[in-house]
Amino acid sequence: MTIVDPYEQDYAAADTWAVEDDHVYDLDEVEKGTQIVGTLGGQQAEAEAPDTWVPLDLGPYLRGEIQPAVPELGVVDSNGHRLLYPGKEHSVIGEMESGKGWFACASAHAEIRSRRHVIYLHFEEADPSDTIGRLIALGNTAEEITTYLHFVGPMRPMRVDDLARLIAYGPSVVIIDGVNEAMSLHSLAIREEDGAATFRRRLVKPFTATGSAVMTCDHVIKDKEGRGRYALGSVHKGNAIDGAIFLLENAEPFGRGMKGRSHVFVTKDRPGHLRKHGRPTKIPGKTLIAELVVDDATYDDGLDLEVFAVGPDVTAPLKVSPDGKAVDELLCRRILDVITDKGGSLPSQRQVAAALREVGHGAQAIRVNAALDNLVLAGRLEEISHGASKEYRLTPGGDSQDQHSSVDSTPP
Repeated sequence: MTIVDPYEQDYAAADTWAVEDDHVYDLDEVEKGTQIVGTLGGQQAEAEAPDTWVPLDLGPYLRGEIQPAVPELGVVDSNGHRLLYPGKEHSVIGEMESGKGWFACASAHAEIRSRRHVIYLHFEEADPSDTIGRLIALGNTAEEITTYLHFVGPMRPMRVDDLARLIAYGPSVVIIDGVNEAMSLHSLAIREEDGAATFRRRLVKPFTATGSAVMTCDHVIKDKEGRGRYALGSVHKGNAIDGAIFLLENAEPFGRGMKGRSHVFVTKDRPGHLRKHGRPTKIPGKTLIAELVVDDATYDDGLDLEVFAVGPDVTAPLKVSPDGKAVDELLCRRILDVITDKGGSLPSQRQVAAALREVGHGAQAIRVNAALDNLVLAGRLEEISHGASKEYRLTPGGDSQDQHSSVDSTPP
């Protein structure tokens, strides 16, 4: 007995698509220049297909009528900066439980709160309960979610009519959660360049062509030394991205009744507007731009999610502790706070660690030492040797609010 996929024939007939002038085209028919497969309103019609081999009219670009993209969509950091570029593709990568889902939901929350439509394509979870629960916890109302969130849990490949129906919502942000599952569902090889390129043509470019910011959520390989700056699979996943790649590294685990935290790095910023708000690390191309904090332990009436901006005010390279993890930005702020409370100086690293424990912010000595080194390099602390011990003293003016306002402490 032969089992036939009921969608196979329809899917093969619309192998790849393009979107232009509010139409969805079957690219196999573009060469003929006549057939349009579907319009954004879901109607079938025929029209002249665009010829992409005709040189573009550069006049609108030269006259300033078409401006380069700037980040103005998605999640908002503590300095009011948005992180997503309209009409560009972005990728959020990280290990399991590094906060990718929270980062995606924070972007969806911000757009929904701004009364803009969001498409959430979840290829790993067909049940929307978790996504809805997170959005409600972040403060979206049931009415907002019903109106502006369009959740899809696909169990078959996308067809042209599916694409046209989704584009018709005019989404500002499209989230594709579970890239490898999506590629597998569409019979695309995860570790081959053609697979990544075809995935992008089918599921990403049709949305970016209409001005949507697309965010894909993807995994990294287990080997930290060999993972580089891109996601699991073909490097073409990252090479062709025209927006930004965000790498999340977990510092404190997320969970119910817990306060989780991850470092947010940018490892690719094609338009170039994000890195100026962050801090370089010793790894070329890897810039720390924020701390993602999800606090479900402090508040009785729900959780709090904040994306704390790091800011460019610290020009010294970000130090890395001996175990290879980035220095905790919040820990740096806490150290400044406890030294301020102790009169502006503490006589040793041990005393700094003890002062942190007194206010409930205990940390491993290795992290305290790395944070102290970073603060000294940044000019916020003076390190004064007294024999075997080192005194840490606030630099005159270095503890002012405006100097480190971008490095926030725990939510009030």
